[in-house]
Amino acid sequence: MRRLHCGCDSAGTDPHAVAAQANGVATSAPGIGLTAEHKRTIYREIGQEPPRPIPEGSPVAIGAEIPDSLMLNEMPVSVKDKIGVLRDFKFAKLPDETIVIVDPAKRRIVDIVSKRDGTP
Repeated sequence: MRRLHCGCDSAGTDPHAVAAQANGVATSAPGIGLTAEHKRTIYREIGQEPPRPIPEGSPVAIGAEIPDSLMLNEMPVSVKDKIGVLRDFKFAKLPDETIVIVDPAKRRIVDIVSKRDGTP
C-alpha cells in the first residue's frame, strides 16, 4: 500500500477520488465525482441554508483556496448518510446560491453545486 503525501500518492492520484470510486461514485466529473443525483440531494438538503459572504475577487473554482473569513458549515448527517464521500468535508452557501464543498484541512474547494445542479 502506498503512503499518501500532500493529498496525493506518488502517481498523483487524489485520495478523495479513490474514496469516491470505492463508494460507487462516478469519478469522471471534475471535483470529487458527485453525480447529478448527488448534487440534487445536496441542494435539496442544504440549499435553504443562509448564504455566507465571500470577499470580492475570491476565486470560486475547484482547487481554489477559500479565504479564512468564509465560515464553513458542517455537512448534515442526512447528506453524509446518503453520500458517504462527503463525510470529511464542510460546505458554504454563497450569495449567488452556489454551494461550495470544501476540504476543511486545506481550505480548498473540492466540488461546487450550483442552483441549476440542484433542480431536476
